[in-house]
Amino acid sequence: MLLPKRATTLLVNKSTPFFSLAYKLLPNRIESVLLDYLMNTLSKEFVDNNELDFINDKFISISIPDLAIHWTFTKTQEDNPKDDRLVLVSDKHIKSDVNISGTLNAMILMASQKVDPDTLFFNRELTITGDTNLGLEVKNLIDQFNINLLGGAIKKSLDFWSQSIIEVRHAERSIC
Repeated sequence: MLLPKRATTLLVNKSTPFFSLAYKLLPNRIESVLLDYLMNTLSKEFVDNNELDFINDKFISISIPDLAIHWTFTKTQEDNPKDDRLVLVSDKHIKSDVNISGTLNAMILMASQKVDPDTLFFNRELTITGDTNLGLEVKNLIDQFNINLLGGAIKKSLDFWSQSIIEVRHAERSIC
């Protein structure tokens, strides 16, 4: 157990307003740089091996409705394929081919790879709309990311947060 049960429960259950405010205060430039770093650090191996060609000319959206977050990205197609990369699309009016949506906690669990994305999907914590085949491929890709590439602080925060969510869920199920 990372924290006393009561503290962990409060932290997990009361976090959405805090993260929502923090996200609203986050400058767009910092958000863009951080997302660019995360997306391209985690996907570099897949881009280099042409394993992301299935998203050429496609727009993928990730949404976290409880934080009013909506990101859309695509893959560039450069003259030299080794220069391809994922890019955040700034045009808010682009129609996505697929949208993967989930609560903050569901996205944390998926990103940390502590809970299988299929479990989140079947528990209706994660939804895929639009081109579901494309969405399933993206979901499976996310599950293959080497999160150890994220670096100490990000990886430790993700591990701490996901473990806290799991502890709260386990405690709530034990009570029922």
